[in-house]
Amino acid sequence: MDHPLSAVTEAFHQGKLTAESRTNIELWMTAERYRAFRPEIAAMIDQGRWEALNDAFYQIIPFGTAGRRGPVGPGPNRINDITIAEGAQGVADYVREQVTHRQPRVVIAYDTRLTSVALSRKTAEVMAGNGLLTYLFDGPRATPELSFCLRHLGCDAGIVISASHNPPGDNGFKAYGSDGGQVPPPVGKAIIKKVTAVKDIQEMPFEQALDQGLINLVGREVDRAYYRAILEQSVSDRRDVRIAYSPIHGAGMTSVLPVLEGAGFTDIHLVEHQKEPDGHFPNVKNHIPNPEVPTAMEEVLKLGIRVGAQVSIASDPDADRLAVAAPLTLGSDPDYRILSGNQVGALLGAFVLDKTREQGQLRSEHRVMTTCVTSSMLPAIARSFGVTVLDDLLVGFKYVAEQIERLPDPELFLFGTEESIGYMKGPYTRDKDAAMAALLVCELAAELKARGMTLWQGLDDLYRRYGYFAAVGSSVFFEGMKGSQKMAAIMARLRHNPPLCLAGETITAVTDRMNLTRTDTSNGSTTPYDAPLGYTDNLLILTLNGDPSSRVAIRPSGTEPKIKFYYLLHQALAAQSLELVRPVVDQRMKALVTAVEELALSADDD
Repeated sequence: MDHPLSAVTEAFHQGKLTAESRTNIELWMTAERYRAFRPEIAAMIDQGRWEALNDAFYQIIPFGTAGRRGPVGPGPNRINDITIAEGAQGVADYVREQVTHRQPRVVIAYDTRLTSVALSRKTAEVMAGNGLLTYLFDGPRATPELSFCLRHLGCDAGIVISASHNPPGDNGFKAYGSDGGQVPPPVGKAIIKKVTAVKDIQEMPFEQALDQGLINLVGREVDRAYYRAILEQSVSDRRDVRIAYSPIHGAGMTSVLPVLEGAGFTDIHLVEHQKEPDGHFPNVKNHIPNPEVPTAMEEVLKLGIRVGAQVSIASDPDADRLAVAAPLTLGSDPDYRILSGNQVGALLGAFVLDKTREQGQLRSEHRVMTTCVTSSMLPAIARSFGVTVLDDLLVGFKYVAEQIERLPDPELFLFGTEESIGYMKGPYTRDKDAAMAALLVCELAAELKARGMTLWQGLDDLYRRYGYFAAVGSSVFFEGMKGSQKMAAIMARLRHNPPLCLAGETITAVTDRMNLTRTDTSNGSTTPYDAPLGYTDNLLILTLNGDPSSRVAIRPSGTEPKIKFYYLLHQALAAQSLELVRPVVDQRMKALVTAVEELALSADDD
């Protein structure tokens, strides 16, 4: 070990390694619990892969909006047996501290990724080694089923081993609380504090824990209860619609398909070569299983066009998000297009509101919730129905879950959505759910088909009633430690020197959700921003033209190495037609996107 450590010291003095990277590499090369990783680390040192070593060792992989997520490999900034076990130990320590009146209980789920089975077993071994009664799913399951299962089995914590829609080489660890929601910031900080303090990991061999009843496999009974809970969210009995569906090699075959079949939909066509669970995602273009990326939708679009489906849907690998496509018009040789998350959220929210009112059950106390980076279209619709709207939540459904927990009655929660193709109706689960979304999308498509309409035509009807809402998202990637530094520099520049005009759009206010301030650019006055629960995030919102519905939001991702840009424009139709307003607003949007990205990159250059 002397030679590798000498090379590490020399690299540090030459400025090739940070002090944090040097310290962590030395720890992983000497501490006994990291022994299995030494040959791979030594090889990286011998090859002089200092940039890769810096990225893998400069920090402990943080909790983001959805826990920890990243590439699999050696190092504290990677997903591996150690970081997963340390995370599990931290959760176990936290739960044991909180639950002292009985044996704590935890449930673990995992998706179809390459390392998910092994990492979920490792997590279960740690939980059992700490004396927690542990429930482990007997196969891949959708993340929202884990959320449902927490309250169904009365557990104190839940863990999902998943990297959601990330590339095949990634995996991750999501922590959930007893309410079924992902842990909110105060709990996340407490857990990471426990994780960083871990000295020893308590483990029990898997088979021994099974024999002693500390690990219990769960499956069909929970599945049936979960399906029943989703089917109770149905708002229509129309089923005459042709559906194309792909799980993109993920867990959707355990949730989306059974729910649609259980609801009575019979005209369902599967992308056969994408239905088998496979963490390599072999039949997805570029092996990127993110249905927000058009290439991931190619196969289900082809199928939808071939069979004449009125709706084509695809769920991501852990089946919490759903992408939707539909023809512009009914008939032969349709022009098939993908709807955005903002568009689907508005359609589904309006559908739920309308049906709930039609059934005489809509109350002003009902809540509709969205995030501050989501289009204002659904909030505008919801307010017209007279319900209570929360539309300034931070990114992530954990904030929706926390708001539900604070309601006097969870059933007051009606519908929630975020722009990244996540949807949630009712409080049966506390996370977005592709299976529930598929049920509502197909019911709506069937209702519209009965009227000779498509989802796109239904959306145009909403535009004519509420105005045209354009929404576009983009991302700029910054890989590795240097990328993190660039992102920090860009956000600092934009925070301290925001523009006053972008592509002809006047910036009338800047809201800083990290420092909780709102600045009026006309006079430079700054006032406190009253954020829900006082939560902060590294997020800037530029209000355009004095219209809160027109804005640009800028935020580094909490789970991927990129800055995300959210562009939202709104235009009332007044006496003008949608056909005249839409192309004008869309052209403004193109110019706005170009201007903002050029601004961000110029900040990077500085």
